[in-house]
Amino acid sequence: MVFQATSRFVAYRHILFVSKSLGNRTMQRIDIDSFLDDDDLDVVSTKRVERKNRRLSQREKRIRLQSERIEHAGKVPVDIHQTFTPSYKPSKHEGEWLLNYLEVFYNAQVITDILGKVKGGKEANVYCCAANPSTGLSLIAAKVYRPRMFRNLRNDARYRQGRTIVDKEGKPVYNPRELRAVQKNTHYGQELRHVSWLETEFQTLQLLHEAGADVPRPLMHGNNVILMEYVGAAGSPASTLNHVTLEPTEAREIFERLVGNLAIMLACHRIHADFSAYNVLYWEGQFKIIDFPQAVDPRRNPEAAELFIRDVERLCQYFTRYQIGQNPFDLANDLWSRFEMTQPQW
Repeated sequence: MVFQATSRFVAYRHILFVSKSLGNRTMQRIDIDSFLDDDDLDVVSTKRVERKNRRLSQREKRIRLQSERIEHAGKVPVDIHQTFTPSYKPSKHEGEWLLNYLEVFYNAQVITDILGKVKGGKEANVYCCAANPSTGLSLIAAKVYRPRMFRNLRNDARYRQGRTIVDKEGKPVYNPRELRAVQKNTHYGQELRHVSWLETEFQTLQLLHEAGADVPRPLMHGNNVILMEYVGAAGSPASTLNHVTLEPTEAREIFERLVGNLAIMLACHRIHADFSAYNVLYWEGQFKIIDFPQAVDPRRNPEAAELFIRDVERLCQYFTRYQIGQNPFDLANDLWSRFEMTQPQW
C-alpha cells in the first residue's frame, strides 16, 4: 500500500478511513503502530484533546449566553460545569424537553430543583420548582410549553385576529419575509407564531399584575418557559375554583372581585377569552386568574365583544350554585359600556 502523503499523521488518518471501508477484520490485520512513532502518537492525542476542548468551549459559550439573557435580583456567578438533576422523574420523552427548557434557569441560579408536575395541558405543563434563595422566593411555578410536535393547539385563529406578531424580545415583527412565513403557515412561520403566543401571555401577565389584577406575578420567561409566582404549597398546589366549596358570604365576595377583575382587564385593553372556574386558582381565601395566551384586545379583535360576553356568562353560570342570580348579559353590557366611555372618541 502506497500513500502519497508527506506526513505520517495524514497517512494514519488515511489508514483509518481505508480500514473502516474494508471492515473490522481488515482493521485487525493492519498494524497502525508500525506507521507511527511516538511523536506521531502525541500529535494524534493532542488533536483529540483539542477537539474535545473546542466542544466544551462551545457548550460553555452557549450556557453563558443563555445565562446572560436571564436577569434576577442577587444573581451570583454561574458554575458552567454543574449538572441539573431534578428530584422530579418525568417520562423519557418529557424529561428530554423538560431538562432542555429549564436547565438554563438552573444555570442562571433562578431555580434549584423541579419538585413535581402541578398541571398537564394540551399546550403546556406547569411544574413546581424550588427557587434559588437569591430570588427571595421559596417556590416558583414554571409553565413549560410542549415542543411543537407534541402540542395539541386548539383552533386559535379567532384569538389571533388583530394581533401584532412579536419576537422573543417582545418587539413587533415588521420583516415582510417573516410576516409572509406566518401568513403561509410555513414551519418557520409556525415557530414565529408560537413565540408570539407565549410572549403575548407574558406581556399580558405583566400588564395586569401592574394594574392590580389578581394574577400570578410574572418573573421571567424564555426558552419556551414562563416563570411566575407559585400559588399553594410544595406538594399541595392551589385548587381550581370548580373544585372548591365556598361559604355563601365568601362566594359573594369572590364573585364581586372577579367582576372587578374583568373590569380591570378591559381597562388594560384585555379580554381573557377563555374565562371559567377552571382558570381560577383558589388558596386560603385568595384567588389568582391564570392562562392568558389567548387573551385578545377589545380594540382590535372583531370578535372581542362576543368573547367577553362568553366570559361573563361562564362566570355567572358558575356562581348560580351559590344563589347569585346575576344576569350575564346585563352585567356584560354594563361593564362594556363603562369601558367604551373611557375610550377616545374619533
